[in-house]
Amino acid sequence: MRDPDEKKGCIVLDIVRVFMVGDELLMEGAIHELATMEDPIDDLATAITRKCEALTPLSPNCCIYRIPRNLRKISEKSYTPSLISIGPFHHGNQKLQAMEDQKLRYLRRFIQRNESKSLEDYLFAVVKWEKQARDCYVEPIYLSSLEFTQMLVLDGCFIIEFFLTWQGAAFDPNDRIFQRPALSQAVMRDLKLLENQVPFFILEVLYNIAFEDKNVPSFMNLTGECVIRLGKMPQHFQKTKVLHLVDFLRTYYLPAEKKAICHEDLDWDFPDGISELYESGVMLKVDKNDKFLDIRFEKGVLYIPELMLENNTESGLRNLIAFEQCHYPWESFVVDYILLLDSLIYDRRDVEVLINNGIILNSPGSSEDIYKLFGNISKGTAYSRGTFYYADVCRQLNEHCHTPWNRWKAILRQDYFSNPWSMISTVAAIVLLILTIIQTYCDIVQLKY
Repeated sequence: MRDPDEKKGCIVLDIVRVFMVGDELLMEGAIHELATMEDPIDDLATAITRKCEALTPLSPNCCIYRIPRNLRKISEKSYTPSLISIGPFHHGNQKLQAMEDQKLRYLRRFIQRNESKSLEDYLFAVVKWEKQARDCYVEPIYLSSLEFTQMLVLDGCFIIEFFLTWQGAAFDPNDRIFQRPALSQAVMRDLKLLENQVPFFILEVLYNIAFEDKNVPSFMNLTGECVIRLGKMPQHFQKTKVLHLVDFLRTYYLPAEKKAICHEDLDWDFPDGISELYESGVMLKVDKNDKFLDIRFEKGVLYIPELMLENNTESGLRNLIAFEQCHYPWESFVVDYILLLDSLIYDRRDVEVLINNGIILNSPGSSEDIYKLFGNISKGTAYSRGTFYYADVCRQLNEHCHTPWNRWKAILRQDYFSNPWSMISTVAAIVLLILTIIQTYCDIVQLKY
């Protein structure tokens, strides 16, 4: 029979194997050392307890996330800053150091906008919000209080000054960013990355210090003019709480009906491609609504808002999707939009239909590129059938397409009434047929009597 101490050692060995299976770094000597402790079970329990107690508590205010690995591996460059680091996740990255001097220049220029305020005023204001700002990040930030505050002020002032310059405020003619439009566009693209954020309330604190006694638009308005190119932010949006710039974009583009209208018992499936829908009698019209998520189907007409495709559109959409997957898993409007478009764009013919109808604009690529774009963006995304926002649209489209009369009407419209000349010819043929029938009837009547 085994000695009790020997049995304890064997138990610990088994426990360690369970905990460390697959870990190639575990050395046999460490296992043996643990097994020969006087009370190994208690020691192991104490060690695990200490680790649990050392865990940083999860903040309910967390809103700035690392990109999930399954999304990052599909398109690394879409989530990674190319020029400038904002916030702590890419802070200190040597590849982005060239912009640090530019941040200092922008800080100096921003402080000069209000000569009654010093740099100390901005630092004192931000350090009061340090705890709330740290709570916004998904992981502990291992910067000292002073380092963290310095980063927030430097990055925040850069963003505000960049927006002011973008909007058209006077700027240094030697400004290296705005001398080259491609460079300013690249910076704007980096500011819309999920991992490259500072809390929106920090930006508002800094902005309000600089312009507290001046009659200027709110920072919310300034942001809208720059990142969405709005002339003026809608009044109802002024009081909306946003978390950071990525959340600002998502919040603005939310559809008018901000609720998942699908129910668990609703029977629906994704519709066919645009070309197939058209052949089944679905009319396609562009909706001038600037909220691109507002897709609706009414009386046989599918309304889709314009979608401007530019060089940075893919990156913008991917970061909105990543944010929804992390923060709004049950209100994933952007994810649902991409999945619906991926269904509607079955091949490049569908892309051409969308372009010809003015729905996809200013595309830098070919129809094949756009087709592949939506297929790739949808990869790795998760959605819920029970809360899919466009479920009712999908159901209505499928019901319309499965009604034979709608397809017959479509054939008549496309084959015989597609243009004025074919319509005139068709009407003339129908009239001639009717006259022929009448004439034949009259001849028969005359012969009879």
